[in-house]
Amino acid sequence: MIKRSALLMSLLAMTLAACSKPAEESTDAPMASTKSNCPAADESGLIEIAPGLTAKVVKNGYGRAAVAGDYADTNVWLWLYDESAEDQHGQFIWESGNDVFQFQLGAGQVIKGWDMGVPCMIEGETRELIVAGDLAYGPSGRGEIPPNATLIFTIELLKLTAPE
Repeated sequence: MIKRSALLMSLLAMTLAACSKPAEESTDAPMASTKSNCPAADESGLIEIAPGLTAKVVKNGYGRAAVAGDYADTNVWLWLYDESAEDQHGQFIWESGNDVFQFQLGAGQVIKGWDMGVPCMIEGETRELIVAGDLAYGPSGRGEIPPNATLIFTIELLKLTAPE
């Protein structure tokens, strides 16, 4: 009986020691990178990324922060900006629907406002970007998007993949 108690105590001590390991030593959990180089939100929750580009976090993420070079898997919704409309969401233009929209950050595959506004997003985060026309489709516009239109994108960052 004494041997059994000693064995149980040893097992309990090893279990407690294993559970008390600092999180940074664990290799099982994904590491969230810090957002120290990212602009912070003001008291109203808006993030001024650059002139003509603001963001608002709609839902917090759980993973690491996006950086240039990453491949980002996203869900996307697009509206024309309308200052007089509720939440400034004017005419609805497009959504990715069931199709994941993937692009590489900083590779010029998307509008400049995205290459500037998606870095620092956290995996799992949903962010609303308000993008001025010169950081979107500019004087040419595109499809239903008129020239120099300010746009609102809701972007849900599903997954990041580092380049190989």
